[in-house]
Amino acid sequence: LTAGEVPPSTTPAPGAGRHAEGEPLSADLSTAPRPRLGADGMPLPGALGGPSPEGIASAAAVPTTAPAPPPPFREADTHVTADRPIAVELQAHGASPVAVNELVAALAPLFDFRHAQLGHHYQFTIRTADGRVTKFRYETGPLEVFEVERAADGTLKAHKVEVPVRTEVAEIGAELKASLYQAMKRANESPALVSRLVDAFAWDLDFYKDPRPGDSFKVLVEKIYSGDKFIKYGHMLAAEYVSKKRGTFQVFYFSPEVKPKSGVDPPAGGYFLQDGQSAKKTFLKTPLKFARVSSKFDLHRKHPILHYTRAHLGVDFAAKTGTPVWSMAGGVIRQAAFERGFGNLVIVDHRNGLLSFYAHLSRFAKGMKPGVKVEQKQVVGFVGMTGLATGPHLHFGVKRNGAWVDPAGLKMTRDAPVPSKYMAQFRKQSAVLRARLAKMGVKKAAAPEPDDDTADGTDDGNDDPNDTPSAPEAANAATVAPPLHAPQPASAAR
Repeated sequence: LTAGEVPPSTTPAPGAGRHAEGEPLSADLSTAPRPRLGADGMPLPGALGGPSPEGIASAAAVPTTAPAPPPPFREADTHVTADRPIAVELQAHGASPVAVNELVAALAPLFDFRHAQLGHHYQFTIRTADGRVTKFRYETGPLEVFEVERAADGTLKAHKVEVPVRTEVAEIGAELKASLYQAMKRANESPALVSRLVDAFAWDLDFYKDPRPGDSFKVLVEKIYSGDKFIKYGHMLAAEYVSKKRGTFQVFYFSPEVKPKSGVDPPAGGYFLQDGQSAKKTFLKTPLKFARVSSKFDLHRKHPILHYTRAHLGVDFAAKTGTPVWSMAGGVIRQAAFERGFGNLVIVDHRNGLLSFYAHLSRFAKGMKPGVKVEQKQVVGFVGMTGLATGPHLHFGVKRNGAWVDPAGLKMTRDAPVPSKYMAQFRKQSAVLRARLAKMGVKKAAAPEPDDDTADGTDDGNDDPNDTPSAPEAANAATVAPPLHAPQPASAAR
């Protein structure tokens, strides 16, 4: 520009930049501001419209919305796991250590969290503002449910939930083709009912040796439901086993109906024969549910490991490692320790000079130590092969007045019969049950069945020392969860 000249205005005239109908588009662009160019002839950043980098940075520095406030409550629906104790789960959702202790104290009269087990289900609600638990629900099973709620006065109140249930009496009967387990499975019932049946006849039948194809059983049993869901079996009211080898056996559950008296416990129920005699005998026929005799009492047996003639002063039962071992009768533990060739050994003193020995155990049952009282059929240990043993089995021995005797030769007597004052009541109840058993049918096997008793942890006759633990051992394994309380910070310990 020369001196005195005024630069042309860059402000578009009114209407400029608007595209009039019928005019070419280039007419509008002729009046548009030209972009600033760099040394390479390319438009500089921001020259073609849109924000410049400086504008972008300044816009990013200005928050567009405020952060969302935390929810007033936090909730969770979970279960106890090994790596996530209850206290850890609560604190992860905002509960304070004080709130956890408050919850423990509220539930203490009803449930001790030291008994929490893996898989137990629980739910909770925590107030975000102060980290306090407002609701808590804990289920040890479908019928044992505890709830805790914060009352109007601010304290936690706990109670046990009354779960509505109904009881039905089921009629179950089946013929044996391959095994008792398979027959029960064919009747669409749980293997747990096999154990009930075996327990009821354990004093008269050996369920390893006695069952034969064509045998049959009938059971009248209570089934407990919550809504339409089956929860568990109640009392087995009556049972019948027809053995081709041994004949017919029946037992009836009886618990006298008496008027409750303050401070007096009602008579205990039990199984009785048709004439009112007890189904229970002084000694068990075998100290295991399912096992086979692999070696009998023999004064001149050749020892399988030492290879010389040595008296076998007991009976060996071959069974899977981990199979539960029962005490043959009530008594007191005299020894539960490792004893050279016997391996892990339990000795039970039955008084009157009678001792029973359970050797080669893989482990002892919980609480087994000298002086502890045990009942008949109480588990004292688990089958193994400790000590001098070629495979998993139980060595079962009996001493009478210091001398070894053949357990198979023990004279067995029955326990007390139904008391005379309740005999009329028993006869009336058992007659009704006996009539129902007589009308029941049994489900026949249409085709051969595989014998998979081992699915229930029973003996398969294999003495392989590499056998894996059976189902009974797994069922008795410790499943207690880690403690409720998480470790306190180091500062809290000072």
